[in-house]
Amino acid sequence: MLPPFISQSDLWGPLSAAIVFAVFLIASGVANVVMRMVLGRWARRVPGTLGVEVLNALRGPLVLFIALSGLFIALLILTTLDNPRYALILGWDALLRRAWLVVVILEVAYLIYRLLDAILSWYIQSMAALTETQLDDRLLPPLKRILPLAVYSLAILMALSVLNIPISPILAGLGIGGLAVALAVQPTLANFFAGTYVVTEGELNIGDYIELQGGPSGYVVEVGWRSTKIRSMFNNLVIIPNSQMANSIVTNYYSPSPAISVMVYCGVSYDSDLHVVESVVLEAAQELVNGSEHAVKDDEPWFGFEEFGDSNITFWVFIQATDRLGSFYLTSDLVKVIHSRLTAEGIEINYPVRKLVFPSENGSIPAAPPMPPVPPPAR
Repeated sequence: MLPPFISQSDLWGPLSAAIVFAVFLIASGVANVVMRMVLGRWARRVPGTLGVEVLNALRGPLVLFIALSGLFIALLILTTLDNPRYALILGWDALLRRAWLVVVILEVAYLIYRLLDAILSWYIQSMAALTETQLDDRLLPPLKRILPLAVYSLAILMALSVLNIPISPILAGLGIGGLAVALAVQPTLANFFAGTYVVTEGELNIGDYIELQGGPSGYVVEVGWRSTKIRSMFNNLVIIPNSQMANSIVTNYYSPSPAISVMVYCGVSYDSDLHVVESVVLEAAQELVNGSEHAVKDDEPWFGFEEFGDSNITFWVFIQATDRLGSFYLTSDLVKVIHSRLTAEGIEINYPVRKLVFPSENGSIPAAPPMPPVPPPAR
């Protein structure tokens, strides 16, 4: 039995609205379950494919859209009831339709974000490592972080336009505020855009040994959008702002290949047989190349005499090391084997010698005065 102040016609409208809303809720639940089952079977057959990621991204927005559609239709039914008891919500149909447009805009923005995020995530995990360049590895993660801000900002502006809220003052305010922020964070922006240049160039890779002109040197640990981090030879972390990286001359010892030239200078006495010196040094250098793990095997040693020095005839020996760190070991070993072989062959490496010439008494240069006698020590 219904109370006397409530008739069956009074209940029919709210009841039909509730039934419609319940049906749509059930439909959204069924869609969620079905899509989960399809996703589970598909993921077991072809795991990690783009289709699985796209379908998983569609599931949430689709279920939410079905539920919101049921709520909108239920409210629309209530606004059409011709009953004084529901006068509070009568005439809300225009406002409700406008609100529904806002919901649709936000729902579409949510769908676009989920799809783009799924595609980018799949590409980063499955395809970025297979490409020859590392540009996508560095560019896509920051783009993925900026994506929701860009999509939802555009959706909010469209929603405000649907609600007849003028967005021109907002855009003007954002422009002025953006200019003020840009001036305030100018160093940060300079590092960011310089980081864009450093990252997109692709000339610096993790593990490369680099050296800035007049600055630090070390192995690249991280190439970021604001700074580049290197590990120096003293095992210290050096953080270099990208603006300085972009404005400095950078030597990459690992590009185009890690191999690096090693040149050692030495000198032998003027009395030495230079043909024997060349033969002995080349033989010693070749033995070092063949036996050292830090030497490039395919490159033969080079030898050449440099100049007539003050005490020796200077020569140089040129070989190649596998990398920057190996060049230090190879240089030390080359100095030791050259010294050992020259010593064993009796080839002299002179010390710096200065020859003093004293003129005779009949010479044009006056002789030095005789030294005064040294007085005997006092007793």
